[in-house]
Amino acid sequence: MSNKRIILVSQFINNFGTAFSRIALIILVTTWYKNAIYVGIYSFFLFIPQVVLATPIGYLIDSSRDEKRLLLVSSFLAALAILCVAAMDYFQVHSFVLLVALAVVYSVISDIYAPCITKVTVYLFDKSDFNDINASISGAMTAANLFSGIIVTYFISFLPFTALFLFDFVSYIVVMVLLMFLHIPPTNTATDGVAATAAQSTSMWNSFKIVKDFLSMFPYIVPVYFSAILFNILLAPMNVYLTQVAYQIFDNAKTTGLLESFYSLGFLIGSLTYKFLCTKFPMSRLIQTSLLLVPITLAIFGSAHSLPVALLGLAGLGIVIPFFNISSKTIIQNKVPQAKLGVIFNSYFALMNLSQPIGLLGIPVLIGVFGVTSVLLVGGAFYLIAAIMLVLFNQISVELNE
Repeated sequence: MSNKRIILVSQFINNFGTAFSRIALIILVTTWYKNAIYVGIYSFFLFIPQVVLATPIGYLIDSSRDEKRLLLVSSFLAALAILCVAAMDYFQVHSFVLLVALAVVYSVISDIYAPCITKVTVYLFDKSDFNDINASISGAMTAANLFSGIIVTYFISFLPFTALFLFDFVSYIVVMVLLMFLHIPPTNTATDGVAATAAQSTSMWNSFKIVKDFLSMFPYIVPVYFSAILFNILLAPMNVYLTQVAYQIFDNAKTTGLLESFYSLGFLIGSLTYKFLCTKFPMSRLIQTSLLLVPITLAIFGSAHSLPVALLGLAGLGIVIPFFNISSKTIIQNKVPQAKLGVIFNSYFALMNLSQPIGLLGIPVLIGVFGVTSVLLVGGAFYLIAAIMLVLFNQISVELNE
């Protein structure tokens, strides 16, 4: 099996199993403790370590002399963590503190996988292949999330939570077997990474400085980064939009599942479409297209008074988001030296994700006051104006294509 196929299949299986546990955990917390405040506390404790530990995880990846071994060890530890969660459910150990602690450990260890794979792709493929491989990985991950959500919804009605967690455990075993066949040619960048880590160990937690230095070196990336932060604020409460549109507009909360499926389907189509478009158009054009179409499709979704129109807008939103996301990932791979890719990649996105609580906490309040349709229309109009200004003033530079 080729390296590319191993990466894609393992990424699909990894995301597929992880989605089982992610969905099962949130339902388990709700089932055990009934009160929504427990779900809020659980979500908070998952979010914070992902941001705080992003830079140390990046340093860990850059200092590793053997990325394949790191992938295997992290997969093994994640499998042990989810096995402990399965044991908690099987023996009915109702300790919220222990459950959250295990979920956080599992989440943090799992977060090593994606940036490590990103760095491995830099070793294995030429720059000209980055767009294609990133689009393929995005497609594999989205397909896994799409199918796992549907399957978990079905299985949860008659299978115990323990079985779902054990499925994830088995998926890690399969991933580890696949990774054993991954061939990474020897390089000297790992040694450089150790030196870079030693030299910068005092700033291990300073993701602000890392990102600031990176953007100072490539100032034409700043508008893209600013746009990503705005997107994060607007799109962070996506689950809120889905539930509120289903409830407020269509008066049927059960349509939430259908809306979520169409959003994931659109994301999958967008990832696959990107593979074709990236060979025909430069990344700067694809980013501009996404900037303009995301607010338009979001507004169509929010203002629709018929389910087919809402589904069309939501699928369109899912299609255009990968144009931005995949391009952003490829830009970092193109600009960052291999020895620093892990720490800059993780810090870049961790700092960006700090904006999510603004959307997660603020937008639901606005929806409660003004309604979901008004918020999505006004928000879409504001973002569209900002996008038009960025495009008209040529802020999305052609230097991004280099």
